[in-house]
Amino acid sequence: MELTSSNLILFLSVGVALLVGLGIYFLINSKKHIPSQELNFVGTDSKESIDICSENIRSDFENVLDQFDELELTQRIYQLLVVEEIYLQQGLTVGEFAKKLGVQARIVTEILNKLYGHSFKELTNMYRVEYAKEKIEEGFLDLYTVEALGNEAGFSSRTTFFNVFKREIGVCPSEFWKNYLAEAA
Repeated sequence: MELTSSNLILFLSVGVALLVGLGIYFLINSKKHIPSQELNFVGTDSKESIDICSENIRSDFENVLDQFDELELTQRIYQLLVVEEIYLQQGLTVGEFAKKLGVQARIVTEILNKLYGHSFKELTNMYRVEYAKEKIEEGFLDLYTVEALGNEAGFSSRTTFFNVFKREIGVCPSEFWKNYLAEAA
């Protein structure tokens, strides 16, 4: 897929949104309230106070590391989905996707739900439909069948392609094509 201006704008918008979101997240989490009992070293065992502080520091450090890992994972997810267009691979499962990322499928599911509010299957189907729309607008159906378009977009069956396309766009692929041709004329 060539990097068009709309794709570049989308890429930059997603990147800025992620950075702003993570900045807000760090800002909120950095202002944690420390209970007064942890600050009151007078009358307590100093070793116990040091242990409490050490545990808090360790916990905060681990949280920061987790957040950086999540940011890196988010960037790798974007790389696979948008840049490498892995969604075009027929039969792609969340397990295979997670394996390419080097994490468990559960983690991918959590991140996708958190970032996009969609499951892996929903998200890949959305990307596939958008790809199919672009191909229709580029004239793909002038030379090939709707079924061939569904296969190229990563759908495993004609029925799934038609159903998902209609659910996302409101019309089936052939109707979208006819409408596009009528608008272009």
